Amino acid sequence: MPAGDDRELLRNVRAGSMVAFAELYARHQAAAHTMAFQVAPVPADADDLVSEAFTKILDVLRRGGGPDRAFRAYLLTTVRNLASAAGARSRRTLLAADLDDYCEPQEPVPCTDPVTEELERARVSEAFAQLPKRWRQVLWSVEVEDQKPSDLSRRYNISRNGAAALVYRARKGLRQAYNQSRPSRTLVGAA
Repeated sequence: MPAGDDRELLRNVRAGSMVAFAELYARHQAAAHTMAFQVAPVPADADDLVSEAFTKILDVLRRGGGPDRAFRAYLLTTVRNLASAAGARSRRTLLAADLDDYCEPQEPVPCTDPVTEELERARVSEAFAQLPKRWRQVLWSVEVEDQKPSDLSRRYNISRNGAAALVYRARKGLRQAYNQSRPSRTLVGAA
């Protein structure tokens, strides 16, 4: 059969010519494959999408439906729709065990207990009160007033390295005093 335009081939397919359909396949299968590789949920499914699209179109043409012209556009739309349906099916059939692969690990939700927070504040306050006055001043300046060691070096008339070392020693002293302190008995007994 001589190769005609797509309109003529579509008429011949409706009349029962498989040779005309083979010609349509030969002309448009490369474009269908390109589209399938772009839209397939899994690239390995691209060949199946193209085969299914041509099969569905052949069935529609044999029943007298389908396109009269613009076969390629109809074919590419069919491929896209089949890929979309396949993607929807695959999303619906994920098993619970498979979902773990797609879920981000959730951060634990912090649980705040007002009594525990009050105990912690009391321990920190007690540990802070045990520090030498200079360390308390340094920690207050750095942590509350957000000063830098360079600011402290001018305030205490010491070098920057000396100020950084002073901050380090004050933090270390607070940590040690906190670790040595015990939870307040009055708050524990009241709870």
